Amino acid sequence: MSNEELKSRLEELHQQLEASQVNAEDRNLLGHLMSDMVNIAGGEQPGESEGDLTVTERLEQKASEFEQRHPTVAGVMRQIADLLGKMGI
Repeated sequence: MSNEELKSRLEELHQQLEASQVNAEDRNLLGHLMSDMVNIAGGEQPGESEGDLTVTERLEQKASEFEQRHPTVAGVMRQIADLLGKMGI
């Protein structure tokens, strides 16, 4: 999987977030996750995990929370988590 594909999915997630009504707390958390993923897509190594969770695990956790309220956003988040997994992250 390429960094270009990850960047494309991140842009798609950004567009979905803009179109949905995500609360400020979730938007802030997703903003931090997206920053981490943009850095990874730019070729940087993943940073330290937050608590005991990696970026991919945090993304999966949020996708599960979003499933009912924002299914499209959750779907894109899962695609990104899959890409990160395929990249070995």
